[in-house]
Amino acid sequence: MKLLGRADSLNVRKVLWAVSELGTSIDREDYGGPFGKNDTPEYLKMNPNGLVPILVDGETAIWESNTIIRYLAAVTPNDGFFGRDAASTAQISQWMDWQLTSLNPHMQVLFAQIVKLGDKRNEKVVEDNTTTINKLLNEVLAKSLPDQGFLTGSKVTAGDVCVGVMLHRYVSLLGASGLADRVIAYHRALADRLGFKTYVAIGKP
Repeated sequence: MKLLGRADSLNVRKVLWAVSELGTSIDREDYGGPFGKNDTPEYLKMNPNGLVPILVDGETAIWESNTIIRYLAAVTPNDGFFGRDAASTAQISQWMDWQLTSLNPHMQVLFAQIVKLGDKRNEKVVEDNTTTINKLLNEVLAKSLPDQGFLTGSKVTAGDVCVGVMLHRYVSLLGASGLADRVIAYHRALADRLGFKTYVAIGKP
């Protein structure tokens, strides 16, 4: 298997962290950003969106980082990283979907305003999206986390990886002062993971 995508892409970093949690490794080739190659006919045949990453496994090409993680968990022997039965798998999957549909849109806007626009950013847009993200993290996430451990217990799962990369982006952009104590503790626990240190905390949001 090979992962196509530049190492500093957040979605590539997410997959690489998941690979680390699965206790395996994967080859990676730079695509996208300054490396280009994601607009070629060959690439677009595999992913018509032209985005990174793509996982290539033999004749199979898979895009969308959360789906790539689900696939990797399915083909890699592991200790419940994506659940052990229908109920536990659904509990993990719901957090992966929550990251994608609820948290990610507002975080993308915030990232674009702060990082890409810089001094030209719209402060009202920043304020509105920060308020929404704080509500999601401090009400939905904080109230769902157990007193100790991770989203579904004592082990890191695919849900933690997907939520964790967005939480890293938040802390990198805004710091942790606006977060509930339980969310701060959760972020610290994730930040102690080897895969997080190696692939996620690379000095950029």
